[in-house]
Amino acid sequence: MTDPFDIVQEDVIGSFEQTRTLFASWKQLNGRKRSPQEENEFQFMTDELYSSITSIGNDLDDLQETIDVSRNAPDEYGLTSAEIKERQEFVSSKKRAVSDMRKSLAQPSKSAKGLASGGNSARNEEEQVGYTGGAGLGSQQQQQYEMLMEEQDQHFDSMLGTVRNLHGIASTMNTELDTQAVLLDEVNGLVDRTQSRLASAKKKVDKFLRDKNNRSLHIVLILFVVILVLIMLIIFT
Repeated sequence: MTDPFDIVQEDVIGSFEQTRTLFASWKQLNGRKRSPQEENEFQFMTDELYSSITSIGNDLDDLQETIDVSRNAPDEYGLTSAEIKERQEFVSSKKRAVSDMRKSLAQPSKSAKGLASGGNSARNEEEQVGYTGGAGLGSQQQQQYEMLMEEQDQHFDSMLGTVRNLHGIASTMNTELDTQAVLLDEVNGLVDRTQSRLASAKKKVDKFLRDKNNRSLHIVLILFVVILVLIMLIIFT
């Protein structure tokens, strides 16, 4: 049976690579002033990046949940400490990368700063230059972005089913652990009852031995008295 963690991990890796490619293009636009067409593309990429890193973050949280469950019972899931550590390092590194991208998205862009300090002069400069083709980001590159976003949407849809399966498996794990806890309680109760019965049987055996010893002592005393009487009769007759 395929490990659900491996399936979701592959999906996260694929989504992360696509997001990192989009983030590199976003950084190029963010580092300079933009034409109106570029500004639209920039906003589109910003929204897509927020959506992508949010989805990846949710998947990483799901993976972290499975790691926490398996860490509590590694033998039950056939995992070694090294494997669990490797999975934790993967999740932690991707979380750091997602956090860095999110911080970059939250910072104001140079174009926004330029508009705040001199929006009118920037617009005049754009009208003079003309910005034909969006300075290297023309319709062909826009189509590439749209295709990339479409592939991401399809990828996220397929990943959603996998995540649901992962949630189901985690729920099954918790149910099995609860069932095992109930069985353990029943075994403990059975052991307690068995110990009680053994203690009762031991008391009966001890009582039997004491009674037997008392009877033996009485017999010895009677024999001693009889012998003593016989000796006295022999002496005085």
